[in-house]
Amino acid sequence: MSLLERIASPADVRALGPDELPTLCAELREAIITTCGSVGGHLGASLGAVELIVALHRVFRTPVDRLVFDVGHQAYAHKLLTGRRDRMSTLRQAGGVAPFLDPSESEHDAFGAGHASTAISIGVGLVEGLRLRQAPGQVVAIVGDGALTGGESFEGLNHAAVAGGRLITVLNDNGMSISANVGAVAGMLRRDARRFFESLGFTFVGPVDGHDVTALVEVLRQAKESRKPVVIHVRTHKGRGFEPAESDATTRGHAMGPYELRDGKLVRGRDGKTTWSEAFARLLETQLATNPKLVVVTPAMLEGSSLGPLAARFPDRVFDVGIAEQHAVTFAAGLAKVGLQPIVCIYSTFLQRAVDQLIHDVVLPRLPVVFAVDRAGLVGADGATHQGVFDLSFSRPLPGLSITAPVFEDDLGELLHSALERGAPAMIRFPRGVVMGSRPVDIDAATRTRWLVSHERPDAVFVTHGTLGVMAREACLGRPFAALDVHDVNAIDRVKLRRAAESGVLVVAEEVMPRGGLFGAITEVLALEGVSCSVRQVSLPADAVVRHGEAREQRRQLGLSVEGFVQAASRKS
Repeated sequence: MSLLERIASPADVRALGPDELPTLCAELREAIITTCGSVGGHLGASLGAVELIVALHRVFRTPVDRLVFDVGHQAYAHKLLTGRRDRMSTLRQAGGVAPFLDPSESEHDAFGAGHASTAISIGVGLVEGLRLRQAPGQVVAIVGDGALTGGESFEGLNHAAVAGGRLITVLNDNGMSISANVGAVAGMLRRDARRFFESLGFTFVGPVDGHDVTALVEVLRQAKESRKPVVIHVRTHKGRGFEPAESDATTRGHAMGPYELRDGKLVRGRDGKTTWSEAFARLLETQLATNPKLVVVTPAMLEGSSLGPLAARFPDRVFDVGIAEQHAVTFAAGLAKVGLQPIVCIYSTFLQRAVDQLIHDVVLPRLPVVFAVDRAGLVGADGATHQGVFDLSFSRPLPGLSITAPVFEDDLGELLHSALERGAPAMIRFPRGVVMGSRPVDIDAATRTRWLVSHERPDAVFVTHGTLGVMAREACLGRPFAALDVHDVNAIDRVKLRRAAESGVLVVAEEVMPRGGLFGAITEVLALEGVSCSVRQVSLPADAVVRHGEAREQRRQLGLSVEGFVQAASRKS
């Protein structure tokens, strides 16, 4: 029996002999590589944090002591040591182990988070809460150095240093966010981190070799006895122990699909099909080559948004600002103010972090910033924290904001041209996944509202926004239905909507939360027009979150499929 097979809980880690810890680390690394080889996952960061996590569980006693991981993509070893080893083959699958930390899954998960830069603020709250409740336990925030490009980390440090609590912050410094860190903070960590943190009032320890488990245990034990807030600077290597990840200079194997363990070669793919991210990036490359006013801004999403080749070709006009979504949006507003045309490439889930900046800095002054909102809709294995299902609800009420979505790849160029020409804020939403192909010749290229399928006297009309229009079109084949695509949710063609309402039944299908989205826009327009008809909604559940799983199967279960559309249209009431 291996050492890892003997670990049922962190107590078993504490029961090992000191000389057994390196063997445990090696077995954990092998288990992580095997798991990600089978089902994919966040490989690189978890490989880099193995010794650190073993040392943490050696010194601290969860769940009484709280380990708060920033994001949690570095925490697979933690999952393996806290009773989930036998289920790791279900990682990121429906009903399986969560992609990030999840307190409902394990009492050892102190807090769940899928966005960066939150751990220090959470940690300060836990420390102060435990103090006020006179409850036992210490708190450790394990923060990737990439999180220090996010402002909330500094807000947390600002409070932690004066709060008087015993927060221990472990800075896991591997020089990477998803890709290499950008900005001055990374340089500060290399030169004078001690002076910075001590000037704030922290006890500073390090740098410590993050792959020396014995040294880590000793340092953590010393920090545990401190009466002041402590920062421990730990240097690790992302992708440690897996050559294909270590040799990946771009992301160090950040998030890999299933691969052949023999050489790290990916074995599942998309058969060379173009993703929406890639299609938009190619479009941007053409635009940047011909429009000198165009600039691109992204918050640490060069790889995720397929912008690497673009940044290489136009290094002075593609800005990666790090994990700093608020800054990305307001920075773009500053660019627009002096006459440039900024395009912010950002995931839907990360745009949530910059809602105030969207409203206050872009929409109110009516600045011509274009938001390319990637991963809009269900995202599958990344789960609840990354679902792109809220952006439509918080953006639709904003005055003067155009919100469009393509159905076919051909639509992207027209939508971008329209967004750049209007001289006002605009959003273009597109999903995770591959493009739907060329637009059929019988479909209008209009950028507001258009018929995907027309019918002289339809029994019902499907109304969609974006790529669900493909399903709506298929649901009409051989049936007495029609399909209407609302390209711009804030500019619905009222004449066409009235015509659709003459059928007596509208089925509004959308891959977002049901409150405040397309359904709300449709019913508002109908009310203003004094039109009465049955309006049915197919969307996500109103009072529950969609967790991790296979997105196609989730859509089927939610009725966001051809069969679901037909069933909704055929209901008697």
